[in-house]
Amino acid sequence: MDLATRTNAFSGPELLVLEEVLGDCLSSPDLGYRIEEIHKEGALAGFLIWGRTPMTQKGYDIYWIAVDPAFQGKGFGKDLMERVEDTASAESGGCILRLETSGRSEYDHQRRFYHGCGFSEVGRIKDFYRDGDDLVTYVKYVTREP
Repeated sequence: MDLATRTNAFSGPELLVLEEVLGDCLSSPDLGYRIEEIHKEGALAGFLIWGRTPMTQKGYDIYWIAVDPAFQGKGFGKDLMERVEDTASAESGGCILRLETSGRSEYDHQRRFYHGCGFSEVGRIKDFYRDGDDLVTYVKYVTREP
């Protein structure tokens, strides 16, 4: 939670939800949440929480990603995404990764990151979270050679 707080990317209510999801992820693996971690110099540098999308053959959701501000821009986030791609593709013979984020300007950096990882914006619901705060959906299709 300390790492996520230091990113300044999440609001207070978002951090409360993240804390609950992290608790579920670590204490109840049967709920389907998975966590990827990346360490640098013995410290947690970032994490990504993801899982299988129910009732889909190849669908996976990325729920949360956070990289310590000291390590941002150094490829740690992309490494975490690649781990998910590799694992999900191996399980499904290719996969569809989906994530959702805010359309507010404060999230421009995150949306550029998703584009840089090969995700495409495929949907936007205007004023979903509140007036002026759209829900933006991104997808990445990953194919793997057998």
